Amino acid sequence: MLLRSTRLGAATLMAAAALVLPQSSPIASAAAPCTIGVTLRQGSRASGVWCLETTLRLRGYTGVVGPNPYFGATTTVAVQAFQQSAGLVADGIVGPQTAAALGIRRAVGTPVPPAVIEQRVIGTSVQGRDITAYRMGTPGGRVVLVVGVIHGDENKGALVAAELRTMPTPAGIDLWIVDSVNPDGQAMNTRQNANGVDLNRNFESGWSYIARGAHGQYSGEQPADQPESQAIENFIRLVQPSIGVWYHQDANVITTSGRRKAIPLRYSTLVGLGTGGVPCTQMCSGTATKFANTAVPQSTNFLVELPGSDQVTSEMMLMHARAVLDVITM
Repeated sequence: MLLRSTRLGAATLMAAAALVLPQSSPIASAAAPCTIGVTLRQGSRASGVWCLETTLRLRGYTGVVGPNPYFGATTTVAVQAFQQSAGLVADGIVGPQTAAALGIRRAVGTPVPPAVIEQRVIGTSVQGRDITAYRMGTPGGRVVLVVGVIHGDENKGALVAAELRTMPTPAGIDLWIVDSVNPDGQAMNTRQNANGVDLNRNFESGWSYIARGAHGQYSGEQPADQPESQAIENFIRLVQPSIGVWYHQDANVITTSGRRKAIPLRYSTLVGLGTGGVPCTQMCSGTATKFANTAVPQSTNFLVELPGSDQVTSEMMLMHARAVLDVITM
């Protein structure tokens, strides 16, 4: 589980960083001769972490010596100290701005060719249908989850999921794609699963009871008492996605839930949809994105509300798939 980064004063940050410096650590103005390809943060496992730590050590902010592919708490403190001294937001995240200030070049890695490298059944539905996660990209990289369908009668997101499996995955991204969390509802063309439960009211975070007949949004009798909810909750706890994109219909809007609002904002720009909340005729409780953002601290899970099915085109689905591949590298 990732730890929450905290804002510290400049003196505190520099003092904390100094604690990990060896007495003879040189302070250099030049960056290490290396590059990073993705945004790095606490919990990242990538070859670019070695580049970051080497650069921080040369600049006198850490004593960590590589090669070390894990971005830990010590590196977070060092990054925050550098950001504070450079007049940047001291959030401990190494995105394009912090990398540029450190003098690290952002390498555009060669995308991983479109190939499913793992197919995992993560659970079964009420009626025994498999819930399958497809893995693409770079194991050990930034973990991303895309879910095409959670309401069975809102099924166009599955087309985005299918499109993604035909496209190269950005280097450094460990991409998991779940076509449908609700295969029974999809087969019956119903919002609910085979037990009549609205799965997006059944997740355990923020769950509240909603009775049967309440606009089709029955929550179940207990939090996560449906096999589909249990399957995806357990999978999220296991793989710890940093970013999650969840498809719905028909509200034509992108929500900005999760920690890094820039990600859904960028997505909305790319696909031409506005941002905002999703109207709920009942309480928006027990939702998948709330669970995922709670289960994985500092993650960014958001909804993409596509238009109605009669307005969805193949070109639109391709545009959304391309938007996914763009924002997951931020």
